[in-house]
Amino acid sequence: MHEHPEKIDRSGVVIPTAELWPSVNVTLQAKTSEAIVITGAKVSVLSTRPLPKRGAVVDAECGGGIDQRAFDIDLRTNPVSLKPTVEHTAQGGVIRSRDFPFKVSSGDPEQFMFNVKHVAGDVRFAITLSWVSGGEPGSTRLDNGGRGYRVMALPKHLPRYSKSEAFKGRRLP
Repeated sequence: MHEHPEKIDRSGVVIPTAELWPSVNVTLQAKTSEAIVITGAKVSVLSTRPLPKRGAVVDAECGGGIDQRAFDIDLRTNPVSLKPTVEHTAQGGVIRSRDFPFKVSSGDPEQFMFNVKHVAGDVRFAITLSWVSGGEPGSTRLDNGGRGYRVMALPKHLPRYSKSEAFKGRRLP
């Protein structure tokens, strides 16, 4: 079966490669000038399924950079671990992102990047943020409108195309 590129579901699923881990980017900003303290985050796996047997992999293009608070999500652990990202520099140094808590307000937002590592299969997950506002604790579940955030391992048996091949007239299997 061949599909025209116009019929391809452009929402896609993020798949890790050797160069790129899938990530969920979240910008937090309070509705008022009163500060909210984000005290932590927890990841919940909503579903795990086998990799698809049909379809195609379309390589993503990289976006621009912005300063973010980076965390690694390890889907191999139970419960799922979430830790500040550790980066190794070319000079042998180590840079570790800061851990919670973080303060946000209407004039002082924070952007978080949750890197999803060690994906096996087709996984949907949610992130629950814990916070304190006006001395009262609360939580907010980030679940992509109830669908969860979806990532999957790279299906080795499916054809792979560049984005320009997929969306500029090439017929995909």
